Amino acid sequence: MLSCFSTNSSRWYSASLQNNSAVESFKEVQNFSPILTIDPEQYNYMAAKLKEGDTESKYTNSEHRKQEEHFKYIIHQTQHTTFKPKRKISRCREPPRRLKKLKTDIPRDSRFLDIFEVIEFDHVPCTSSNGLEGLCLHEYDCQKSGGTNMGECADGYGTCCIVQFTCDSRSASPKGWFTNREFPLPTFDRLSCTITLEKAWPEVKQLRLDFLTFELLPPNSGNCEQDQFIITGQDVNNVLPILCGINTGQHVYVEVGNSAGPINLSIQTVTPESRIFAIKITQLLPNNALSPPSGCLQYFQEEQGYLVSFNYRDISDISIGKTSSYLNNLNYAICIQRQPGSCSITYKNAGYMQIVNYDGEGLPILPPRQAGVEIFNCPSDWLLISAVRLCGERLNDGSAVQDFSFDAPVTDSAVGPIMVWFRSDSVYTGRGFKLHYQQNVCLNAS
Repeated sequence: MLSCFSTNSSRWYSASLQNNSAVESFKEVQNFSPILTIDPEQYNYMAAKLKEGDTESKYTNSEHRKQEEHFKYIIHQTQHTTFKPKRKISRCREPPRRLKKLKTDIPRDSRFLDIFEVIEFDHVPCTSSNGLEGLCLHEYDCQKSGGTNMGECADGYGTCCIVQFTCDSRSASPKGWFTNREFPLPTFDRLSCTITLEKAWPEVKQLRLDFLTFELLPPNSGNCEQDQFIITGQDVNNVLPILCGINTGQHVYVEVGNSAGPINLSIQTVTPESRIFAIKITQLLPNNALSPPSGCLQYFQEEQGYLVSFNYRDISDISIGKTSSYLNNLNYAICIQRQPGSCSITYKNAGYMQIVNYDGEGLPILPPRQAGVEIFNCPSDWLLISAVRLCGERLNDGSAVQDFSFDAPVTDSAVGPIMVWFRSDSVYTGRGFKLHYQQNVCLNAS
């Protein structure tokens, strides 16, 4: 099997010969590159760095210098290959001909392709047999990347490749899944499961963790006491909350630009109970399309969507015990990418909102089913939208409706990055929040 990489496409792809014994002859005839399996984003980034001539400072040890030489080799090979990729599966097989009918003036090597079939396909996302997103690769490339064959793709010519991190494993894979051992089934064991991630490339700045499924035991009065998901090894000024409860559909970013690593992800439980988790881990180079501004725990890039507090969901897929409430000691930023032509953003309450505040005697500051605004009503737990503290059981800043027993839209027209801040103290917690946001077009755009 032979795989090659081409710089003529924004995607990476594979080509295979259906007769491995003829690989060397085929390389001579077609000027194929050797196996060059590399992420296009990584290739483009390193090519730019090598062109600028500033990679020396990035590679401070022999291993990293080997990486640099490898990239130079890849760039040299891809610039001199003459094979052009196709976007679709194609067959270039000609009916085999008997040797006695071949013209003797045709060199033997030039007739090589007459008896072989070349299959090419893009390395595109695929869905594996256990429901996780993988990458369509040749089986050889999958094994070389440390992945596992989890189903077929590309009409059976490729394999849906999954990199799955197991307890006590160590990996530098740029993408992979951290799951319980029995996934897609839940586990019933007491867990002390840690994976160790090395940076795939020295320039990695962030990790994105997507919780496809995340069901641990719930917090107790806002504290994760029985089950904990803990991240360590990130930048020292990037404080991450310990998570528990139901967080399916959520995501978080981990800042690692100033950390040499490794980064540890750990699930710790006290009792044997039903639990399930599948966390997609993606290492991000600078200027990756998924990368948020520094300091954002969550980042939303759509024109509209939902902002939801951790452990807000009250539906379990495995009938786990659940207590829907936000966590204690939170202090994080939710960022939204401003769309072209957008001059404001409007938030509306999309669920049962409850952000609580109590006075020194343990009495609630706000009456039930009423919105709270600013420091007097929201001294300890609050959402910060457009530089205004909001709390209580309604979303209403008084700008559109001054009856605080009603929900009302809150619009932020400030320029610059779009950000919502959430903070909670160490004493009291409520249900949390689920807000719908909608970016609004500029009315006076020329």
